[in-house]
Amino acid sequence: MKRSFTSDSGRVVSYEDIGDPNGRLPVLFLHGTPGSRLQLELLPAALRNGLRWIAFDRAGYGASDRQPGLTMTEVAATGEALTKHLGLDAFHVLGFSGGGPYALACARAMPGRVRTVHLGSSSGPAELPEVRSAFGLQDHTIFILMRHAPWLFRALLRLRMAGVQRRPERFVAQFAAKMTTRDHALLMAPDVLAKLCDDLREALRQGTAGMADDFAVLNRPWPFHLEDIRVPVHVWQGAQDHVNSLQVGLAMAAHLPTAQFHLLESGSHTLLLTHAAEIRAALDQDAALVASQEPAK
Repeated sequence: MKRSFTSDSGRVVSYEDIGDPNGRLPVLFLHGTPGSRLQLELLPAALRNGLRWIAFDRAGYGASDRQPGLTMTEVAATGEALTKHLGLDAFHVLGFSGGGPYALACARAMPGRVRTVHLGSSSGPAELPEVRSAFGLQDHTIFILMRHAPWLFRALLRLRMAGVQRRPERFVAQFAAKMTTRDHALLMAPDVLAKLCDDLREALRQGTAGMADDFAVLNRPWPFHLEDIRVPVHVWQGAQDHVNSLQVGLAMAAHLPTAQFHLLESGSHTLLLTHAAEIRAALDQDAALVASQEPAK
């Protein structure tokens, strides 16, 4: 059920708070691009059950007020305000795809409260040569437009996404057609397709401005270096990922001082769905380790 709170700046932020409130450490989930808090519904039971999950719509997505000039630091501040609003002293953070950079930003902003970060199929900073060299034609075009002609990118995005809110299944089908055979079958399965369509409709509830803002943030220089992150980070990378390639995952792990790199040979961009059990096992191990290190009360 959608909930909301008002930030110190007066913006309304919508979020979901689901699962077991008495389970192990809760998980703050950062959705992909485009996306909304409803991506939580896509997570398999093997990952979700027995844990408390919190996800918020980034500015301009879903029912969260847009914030022109959005920055990665401000997204992290929203995560900090939400977790304080919910009274969470400690939690894990999991960022999927375009949500990965924001997960790291949360760790940078809240190193005393974020216990571990999990990056699933995460995008990386374009300032790293290893990441930039992995860009495909579409990534490179977006990068150039966002740096030099953002107005043109926003106009093209409106044209590209026109009608998606009415017929999101077409967009999903076009995306799935570029994926592996296994991914295509998974994304087009009726239950998964229905949840993806719900997420897209919600993401584009306010139009494409929030999505364009998201791309702008992700393609600007990040406000921190990967080497600055001291919180333990798990980098989950599928060898078959054609969206954020193996090269990106390797570069992220190489520059994050505390990274544990998990290469999933059969994994692709949908590894949160296909390898949920492995990720959940790591979350449980992390929670047990944190509990063992907490002072006795």
